[in-house]
Amino acid sequence: MTGARRSWYVASAALLGIIVFGIILLYQTANFRTTVEQLIEEDVREKTESAAHILGPLIERGAKDKIAAWCQTQRKRGIRVTVVDKKGAVLVDTDNVTGNHGDREEIQQAWTSEGGVVVRRSATLGSYWLYCARRVGDHVVRLAVPYNEVSRPVQLARNGLVAAAVIGACAVVLVFFLTRRLATRVELQDIQLAAARANEVFRRDFTSNVSHELRTPLTAILGAVEMMEDAETLSPEDRADLQRIIRTQASRLNALAKDVLSLARIECEQTEDKSRDFADICIPDILKNVQTLEAPRAEEKGVRLAATCPEPLHIRGDADLIEQALVNLIENALRYSGSDRIDIAARKADGSLVLSVTDYGIGIPARHLPHIFERFYRVDKARSRSVGGTGLGLAIVKHIAILHGGTVSVESVQGSRTQFKLVLPLASSRT
Repeated sequence: MTGARRSWYVASAALLGIIVFGIILLYQTANFRTTVEQLIEEDVREKTESAAHILGPLIERGAKDKIAAWCQTQRKRGIRVTVVDKKGAVLVDTDNVTGNHGDREEIQQAWTSEGGVVVRRSATLGSYWLYCARRVGDHVVRLAVPYNEVSRPVQLARNGLVAAAVIGACAVVLVFFLTRRLATRVELQDIQLAAARANEVFRRDFTSNVSHELRTPLTAILGAVEMMEDAETLSPEDRADLQRIIRTQASRLNALAKDVLSLARIECEQTEDKSRDFADICIPDILKNVQTLEAPRAEEKGVRLAATCPEPLHIRGDADLIEQALVNLIENALRYSGSDRIDIAARKADGSLVLSVTDYGIGIPARHLPHIFERFYRVDKARSRSVGGTGLGLAIVKHIAILHGGTVSVESVQGSRTQFKLVLPLASSRT
């Protein structure tokens, strides 16, 4: 290759590198801003939910002084807290802002749904704020943080990305020449690397989701503890309410820990071929055990629980895990369906065992059905957390089905019924 031609290749590669990294710079800046906004929005959502847990009992008793005292502790952290009644009147505000707030977008959202995050210019403070509100009985609790919390890290990131683009362009030129000397027979290594990266992304996402689920109860517990420490005098009723918050959120943490460990154990057994340890399972016995176990909760909610198995069906598997799958499906229906009846059934179809759990409640919107078995996926996030769901129950059911060589599916008609089906090989099919 002549010197002129080599110089042309170098110049072309450098130009290509600059163009590529310029595009990446624009994309990453926008992407980073979106990520920062999402993180801050999620943080405000969690803080608002925790504030609703803490202030709820105080609002019910009309303990305005105690509400104001707690709100002032948040002001020290740069968080504005406002409590508004159903007419829009301000009960408490950290900045002592009065006036009717009923027309605020976030307040209106809180009355009609689980609420959302709104960015707008404050009419009273004259600056842009990020707002989130949650309904608490006949009141709304609203939190706000200055919107400049978003723009500051984005500017810092932009400066860093400019420097990265210059360095990256040089790196592209270097890599361009180095890679020409590498061998081409690396397909297997590429596949292994891709699998390792996918596994790392999955692990990182799972860890992030678990961390997210831990933050809300921990924030509520810490908030309750701070109130108990900061208040010089607490009435027995206030102390009992704070203890109830701590106990409830601790129970939520315990449930999450149990589900995470259960899911980890099932996935570990999948890799170790747990099927070698499977034993014969009598399905009518499983249904009877599950019905007995869930009967008290069903009775407490006024739900009739019925189980049917017309013939003595058997499979090879882990009896405890099959029971756990059915219990998770039943508890899912008890928590969210609003149905007054839940049917559990077992039947034989096409050489397989079909276990179904059917409720006749509100149903699940079609857009959620493809994601319903994903870890930490919730149809109604606020309601799921308020009734004690961890977001892992249906994911555990899916992995139990996979471990037994089967599948799980869901069919739902809004306002009519929802049916979950576990399809597993019968004992004769696995031998």
